[in-house]
Amino acid sequence: MMKNSMSRRAFFGVGASAAAVAAAAGITGCAPKASDNKSAASTENTSGASFLDTPEPITDIAETKECDILIIGSALSGLCAARAAVENGAENVIVVEKAETWQYRSNQFGTIGGKIQRDLGIEIDKNAAIGQLMKECGYRPNQRILNLWADNSGEAFDWFLAPMEGKYVIEAEGDPYDGESLSVRKMHWPLPDQADGGENYYPIFDDCQITLPDMGPYLQATYDICVESGVEFMFSTWARQLVRPDGTGRVEGAIVEDIEGSYTQINASKAVLLATGDYASNADMMEHYVPWASRFTSIFPNVDAKGEKTNTGDGQRMGMWIGAKMEDGPHAPMTHHLGGPLGMDAFLLTDIYGARFMNEDVGGQPFQNQLSRLPKKTAWQVFDANWKNQISSMDTGHGNVNWFVENASLVPNGSYGKNAYIALEDNEDGNTPGFNSYFEGDTAQGVTANTIEELAELMGVDSAKFSATIQRYNELAEAGHDDDFGKRADRMFPVATAPFYAYKLTDTVLLVNMGGLQTDDGFRVLDTEDEVIEGLYAVGNTQGGRFLVDYPLPCPGISHGMAMTHGMLVGKALAEL
Repeated sequence: MMKNSMSRRAFFGVGASAAAVAAAAGITGCAPKASDNKSAASTENTSGASFLDTPEPITDIAETKECDILIIGSALSGLCAARAAVENGAENVIVVEKAETWQYRSNQFGTIGGKIQRDLGIEIDKNAAIGQLMKECGYRPNQRILNLWADNSGEAFDWFLAPMEGKYVIEAEGDPYDGESLSVRKMHWPLPDQADGGENYYPIFDDCQITLPDMGPYLQATYDICVESGVEFMFSTWARQLVRPDGTGRVEGAIVEDIEGSYTQINASKAVLLATGDYASNADMMEHYVPWASRFTSIFPNVDAKGEKTNTGDGQRMGMWIGAKMEDGPHAPMTHHLGGPLGMDAFLLTDIYGARFMNEDVGGQPFQNQLSRLPKKTAWQVFDANWKNQISSMDTGHGNVNWFVENASLVPNGSYGKNAYIALEDNEDGNTPGFNSYFEGDTAQGVTANTIEELAELMGVDSAKFSATIQRYNELAEAGHDDDFGKRADRMFPVATAPFYAYKLTDTVLLVNMGGLQTDDGFRVLDTEDEVIEGLYAVGNTQGGRFLVDYPLPCPGISHGMAMTHGMLVGKALAEL
């Protein structure tokens, strides 16, 4: 084993500058400007957040490895970056991953353009889509980074699928599905005849494709290309610190730890790419950056080789320790609600007192924002026996249910959970609950009755208040104008035909939390003085500038679409170094 000749140097910039500490703590505009000597060892982290404390340098280096490009993280963005790099001539690439193998989850890809959309005649106005993303994020993202997705995502998805050509079929979302075969489907397509998205309060774009049975087989092909091209994968290996001697100059590599606790320094002559994901499973970071979302239960499924969740903000923290800037907030927790038996369809909503409180024709993220502020964080979704004929008039976005089918075996998307279709009985695979399961049995959270008064009693709401709410809502629906909350008339349906239904909606869960290191539009990480840190790049959920305030829903699947697209682009860029 080789001993590291730099064993007592400050590998990762011990002692962050005052500006670094302030920016990492979310404080801007009051930190003194760092001096030219950016080692700045005289300052300390005064924010009170322990994860910002720069750890002591690791000096017990058992081995040193050399490479041109080091990628930390082997999920969608990291694997796409590795593949694009070697396909464009890069050599000597190492990928470090703390899980036992490469990672993935879900199966939705949001793109603008690409062969599938062209063949279906789908055209998306790029500026309209990006404009809506900017608006829903409070105009805080870096639009140049969003434009990279919009301008290149169609090409990227074609590129991603190319190794699987001939192994999958392209089908409509409504086609029967056996739960096992490879199928790529356009989400919510074709749209129901009654669905008119032209006047949506929150516009939804037809950008999303679904890979069935999930992303795994398709990402396997990308991994195989990397292995065949000589990429070295170091699984069950944790990146612990970046190597940036004296906290200034370029990032030269990283120190990693294997499952046995032995440290290796990996020197990267060209670049280090951080693709380590988000930080939703780091309780300290959640409490620090998004305290309003820290109560949500994280259902992130991926675990490392020790069985711990992998999305713990490793890349963000390692970057901040050597002077990188965490983007200004508010960061964007992905807490979009998926509604009740009829998803996020725009049926009447009441609070625990039986009073209406909002325009119900919104997506799951805006709804959860309202739900978070309701008494007891509880609402009721209310509708009547005509729901089967009404759902086709609802929106066709994330979480909407638009088609009723008599036989549960005809639900085509049971392999990836409830969305778009519903039957009365559960789908045989158990992943798509039927309508009846929400209202029957010991675990049912819904109630049903033949009178409004009886429904109110089962809901536990004030009968007079609830009856007045129903009467007012029905009057507005019949008049064709929502004077109270402004919901569009064609999604206002009277609650008038028994049986009546009400389903209790409570807090949702947390998927991931969007907040990353600030970069330029070339994926180069910036320091707290907005200067490029040479040799350091970030992509995927480790990169900032993409989603802020809330995770936006106008372009379903955009998180994966962006990870794939940006991964391809940064891989090409690294190959050119």
